[in-house]
Amino acid sequence: MILSQDGPHPSMRFLEAADPIALAALEHVLERDAQDVRKLLEWLPAAQTRRDRRAIIARARDLLAEIEFAIQRIAEVE
Repeated sequence: MILSQDGPHPSMRFLEAADPIALAALEHVLERDAQDVRKLLEWLPAAQTRRDRRAIIARARDLLAEIEFAIQRIAEVE
């Protein structure tokens, strides 16, 4: 994750409003994570063990959380 929502001051603003560099970075994270989730979901049916399936699902969930955070930050930066 590029920016952590956890920390001593979760409401503290790290980026200036309408920051084009931050917006581009967040959009890149959004696109990259979406591609990674798609790839993980393609691998899921081929996973041979329950442990592998759980690992794939856990990673996909982590990426979805990053996507959700990026979408929230994009709304704040725009």
